[in-house]
Amino acid sequence: MEEKRKASRIEKAIVVQYSICIDGNPCWDSSTIKNISADGILLHTDKNFEKGQLLELRFKLPADPLNWLIAKGQVVESSHCKTRIRFIDLGESQKKIIDEYIGWFVKNNPSAKP
Repeated sequence: MEEKRKASRIEKAIVVQYSICIDGNPCWDSSTIKNISADGILLHTDKNFEKGQLLELRFKLPADPLNWLIAKGQVVESSHCKTRIRFIDLGESQKKIIDEYIGWFVKNNPSAKP
């Protein structure tokens, strides 16, 4: 299979909260990120989502545990309770935080592959 991703990613369990983008009150669910890059995440979910569905996301990276990283994502694929999400509004500063965390993680975990 040809690699389509442009950004480095790491396999790292990170707690995430997600909500379907609907006007009104959000209904947040919690889960775990299986892998992360500056382009998106692979998320464990308790249900499958429709391709193209928008989700609100918020999570904290261990490198910056006091601040939520907040983003919107679009479902790329969802099956067997694993959902691939592409970030659609991640700012450059947020991408930089993720990239720096990935670099730090790889440097400090020699067995990790970006």
